Amino acid sequence: MGEQIYHSKYTSDKGLEPGTYRVFNVHTKTAIQVSDHDPTKIVTWARHNGENQQWFLQRSGLGYQLRNRQHDVYMAVASTDKHGLVYASRYPTTWLFLKAKGNHIIQLADKNRVLDLHYCSADNGTEIHIWQIGEEPHKIWGLERLGDNSGEEIPVAILAVRKGEFDAQMELVNKELVKRQEKIANKDREVSQLQDELSSAKEKLSELHSLLYQRDETIQQLQKDLKSKEEALSHAYKVNEESVRLRNQHSLLESKFLQQQTETTSLQSKMDRVEYLMSQMMSKPNGNTGTNGAD
Repeated sequence: MGEQIYHSKYTSDKGLEPGTYRVFNVHTKTAIQVSDHDPTKIVTWARHNGENQQWFLQRSGLGYQLRNRQHDVYMAVASTDKHGLVYASRYPTTWLFLKAKGNHIIQLADKNRVLDLHYCSADNGTEIHIWQIGEEPHKIWGLERLGDNSGEEIPVAILAVRKGEFDAQMELVNKELVKRQEKIANKDREVSQLQDELSSAKEKLSELHSLLYQRDETIQQLQKDLKSKEEALSHAYKVNEESVRLRNQHSLLESKFLQQQTETTSLQSKMDRVEYLMSQMMSKPNGNTGTNGAD
């Protein structure tokens, strides 16, 4: 489990020698084994000589680990919570063997959890869970030493099987890696294409911004020109109105001038007549302005 050790009031039995053991419940006399029907399941069963009831006791830090002789799996727990199920795992768990009542309480190395035979049942196939430490019958286990083989040296056949499994797994991993690399390469190409498209879109957007800026400037210039033309047109309207007014005044003045000329001509004619009469009067003696003849 780890290097942290949970220290209980019970003494850890560090004098156990590695070897092959049968682990059994002291009260029911049934032994712990890997199930005949499910190699991941651990149960208790009446004692027999099968290798699935034989466990290699191996040192692990300050405790021990239990590896099944037949199935090459370790006694482990699915969860460290209360009532967590004990099962067979490919990965080891460290256990402490605590001295109690001349036998042992088997505890997880780093937690207050111990092997607990479900309802202390003697029935074949009974499961084992973990629970808080105690000396109840379903928590007391005996060890029967069967031999010195601790399984530390893995047989060549098992190594070959494991190597074959490892090679097969590596082949699958490599295939998966190749697939993922191809996917990554495809994604990289897609990303590169998208980057090119984005760059092109940015250029087009920049061109559009430039065109919009030029359009705005053109609109502003046209607005200025239109305003100037409107001002010029307004001025032209005013000039035209002034011209019409001046023409009307000119026509009126011409009419008055002609009238004055007519009056002047009439006055001139009258003046000429007066001057003529005056001259006639001045030319006769005694001021007689009449014509010759008797009255």
